[in-house]
Amino acid sequence: MSASPVLEGSACLCEAPEPVSHRWNNFSKGSRWSPDGSVALAVSDDAMVRLYKVPDDPSGQNSSGPTPTGADPAALKPYVEVAEGGPVLDFCFFPGFTQGCPASCCFITSSQDHPIHLRDALEGSLRNSYRPYNQVDEVCHAFSLCFSADGSKILGGFPQYIRVFDLQRPGRQVEDWLLSTKKGRGQKGIIGAVAASPDRPGLYAAGSYNRSICLYQQGNRGKPVAHLADNGKDHAMGGVTQLMFSGEWLLLSGHRQDGFIRAWDLRMAGDREQEALLHRFPRPAYTHQRFSFGVQDDLLTTGDDSGNILLYSLSSLQEVGRIAGAHSRPCVAAELRPGSQASPGQGLLLSSSGSRHFPDYDVDSPEPSRSPSPQQV
Repeated sequence: MSASPVLEGSACLCEAPEPVSHRWNNFSKGSRWSPDGSVALAVSDDAMVRLYKVPDDPSGQNSSGPTPTGADPAALKPYVEVAEGGPVLDFCFFPGFTQGCPASCCFITSSQDHPIHLRDALEGSLRNSYRPYNQVDEVCHAFSLCFSADGSKILGGFPQYIRVFDLQRPGRQVEDWLLSTKKGRGQKGIIGAVAASPDRPGLYAAGSYNRSICLYQQGNRGKPVAHLADNGKDHAMGGVTQLMFSGEWLLLSGHRQDGFIRAWDLRMAGDREQEALLHRFPRPAYTHQRFSFGVQDDLLTTGDDSGNILLYSLSSLQEVGRIAGAHSRPCVAAELRPGSQASPGQGLLLSSSGSRHFPDYDVDSPEPSRSPSPQQV
């Protein structure tokens, strides 16, 4: 994980090296800023959640001073490390997160075969657990998470279900939204992304690994109000891994095994699914990883599977900059610090990279094969 100024060819200012882990093949799975920009959260394949405090001026210069080039990046060390019970599938900060209000400093995580956990972002302690039960009354895990716009509800994505939890009432879910049945119509597959509209309370978007996006109203309990699809012959959508509302009518979607981030104009959403597609932003992500993006004002930031960081304008729909070769591995997350000036050359960008690497065994070698150490990966 690293933090860099938004400028082509810029130097990395802070870097968190791969932490010591019991897994020899550990790697970063994603990172995210808190809503107020005071905390950075990163997850890795060893089921650990790590929180970092990034200084306002990590370069050690004032805002008018030059950005150092050629200098070694400052080391970032986590102030909290939390072990989840299994691989972390998704995480989300409380939307009202403010460092000056300790009660609001919290986040939720979902890990394989475990309940949803609400944790304190200052100490890492567990505040509450929310146990999802499936249709045969077994505890299951959420593949995706989001808070409602006011932070009072937690929504989790499951195979063919969205389940709703009351933040103030830990335990079992309070609502089950059945999205489809085996023989019926509706949104099928694992719900890999859910998002709440901050400007239209009660409006949610859900995307599935089955390559579909639907809009839902809270009172409809799983009946979609609109379907979104990209039916272009050469632009088939991959499984949906991230959704984000930007403004009142714009929805952005990220996909795995896909070459684009898609922008949808929800004013055009209706019976004709294709009409809502506004633009495709090139973003090569042809792996099964979850590549995330961030939006700050007019600027869309994301990474690709070659380790580049890409910057796009949502108004002009054009690329406005990039940091080529920012990482040697796939860049799975790139997000501008909240409150930063959203323009190329300004602000602080948080990014993380990583991918699973396997030993390259030489079957013709007379020497016995050895697994690489963590330092060699």
